[in-house]
Amino acid sequence: MQMQEILQVLTLALLAVGGYGLRLLKTGTEAAVKTSAEEAAKATIQQLKWPGELARELQKTRGVERQELRFKSYGSLWKELRPLAIYDATVINRKVVGELSSRLSDWYFSECGGLLLTPQARDFYFALQDLLQVTSRFSEDWDADRPEESEKTIFQDVLKARGADGAISALEYLSTGALEDWQNKAADLAKKWRTGINDLAGAWNELDNRQRFATLQQVGSVLRTSLVNDLESRAR
Repeated sequence: MQMQEILQVLTLALLAVGGYGLRLLKTGTEAAVKTSAEEAAKATIQQLKWPGELARELQKTRGVERQELRFKSYGSLWKELRPLAIYDATVINRKVVGELSSRLSDWYFSECGGLLLTPQARDFYFALQDLLQVTSRFSEDWDADRPEESEKTIFQDVLKARGADGAISALEYLSTGALEDWQNKAADLAKKWRTGINDLAGAWNELDNRQRFATLQQVGSVLRTSLVNDLESRAR
């Protein structure tokens, strides 16, 4: 080949290689630009989401703090309910329930008392307070005897005799331990429970000493159960 032909071939080869290189450069630049744009978009979206994520994290932290405070608060209330326990030896009479009502009021108006009661547990607390208030102001002195048979059975018979269906339904619900729907159902059941217990308090003179103790013990027990359910339902 003549020198001129060789130069032409080399020139064409260089042009081909250069063109390919330019295409690679163009492709790489476009990819880099695309990647950079995607990263910038993700960063922008992340910045837009950040306030919401921060708010959610703060809410979670506050929820944990409230739960810790509520645990201590409910524990203090639980301690005051000991006189109504089955295995306690405290003599239950008009004077004792009046003193218990006063201590519960002290708890309620304490810094970490009633403020931490949830709507689900609130009326279970007030049902007991209503009962204590009415029975402590009863016109005559009275005593309550701890029965040998089941307090729950005696109490259920009292509720059935008075047709307290709402209170019975609340008692049955609590016995199932169904916490998955606690926050949706408990508040309404607690209101029905409180209505039934108020009706029972109004008929205190119709109850014998065994029925009186069974009623006080069971209403206290239901409050304790509601406190446990309330804590556990929020821990899941």
